[in-house]
Amino acid sequence: MREILLTSSVLILAVLLLRRAFRDRISRRAQYVLWALVLVRLLVPVSLPGADFSVLSAAEPVGRTVTERLEQREIYRVPLAPSPMGTAPQVTSPAPQIEGGGSPSGEAAAPSGGEEAFSYPVIRERVVTAADLLTVLWLIGIAAMAVWFLVTNLRFWQKLRRTRAPYAAENCRYPVYLVEAGLPSPCLFGLFRPAIYLTPAVVTSPERLRHVLAHETAHARHLDPLWSLLRSVCLAVYWFDPLVWIAAAVSKADGELACDEAAIQALGEGERIPTAKRCCP
Repeated sequence: MREILLTSSVLILAVLLLRRAFRDRISRRAQYVLWALVLVRLLVPVSLPGADFSVLSAAEPVGRTVTERLEQREIYRVPLAPSPMGTAPQVTSPAPQIEGGGSPSGEAAAPSGGEEAFSYPVIRERVVTAADLLTVLWLIGIAAMAVWFLVTNLRFWQKLRRTRAPYAAENCRYPVYLVEAGLPSPCLFGLFRPAIYLTPAVVTSPERLRHVLAHETAHARHLDPLWSLLRSVCLAVYWFDPLVWIAAAVSKADGELACDEAAIQALGEGERIPTAKRCCP
């Protein structure tokens, strides 16, 4: 986990710098694809090959020190059930000896320290360290974020199903629905069967409708519902990392710009200004 956090943070900062440095030199689609590197680093728990000097090797002493302190700092001791039979220290008493090293009964003398042994229950306890506490908090955060994302999407889906009505759109390969109220902007929703949802303001103008359909169709071609799901997984697992939240927000904006670019290519250069006005108010 420590390695993933460090390398992903460096990668996020590098992508942000590359976007800023080459904003006008590479396509919006290429800028959007750069975030796939961050996604893979966050979701694939593999160790990177070692090097004589790297960010990992430079930060290793600090990371090791922090980990050791967290594991050694005691927070609480949890008493556990005593074991049924624990062995107490052996206590001996001298036994009669006869010449030749034997006992009066002719048996070999018991070794020193070997008297009658007795057993009693041993009280056991588990030490809770700071590392244990942070792990529990991390897992609670993951569960809370996962439930929040799930409930939010299910409620949105139920709302769409209650208020949508089929809309006949020409030359569109995806189902199109009109939502009369409650939808702030057009969207593409659905992981396995994506559909386009329109607002009443969109269908009042054929030109605006054409722009919206081209934009939302580009979302479907780019598999943005899947990327949105993976972004949510990253946010749930790394809910405590502000850089991951920044990366999620910026990558989502890059996805919108990539769809604007694709819509312009599909509709022609003459549609550049109207499309930009619609998607980037």
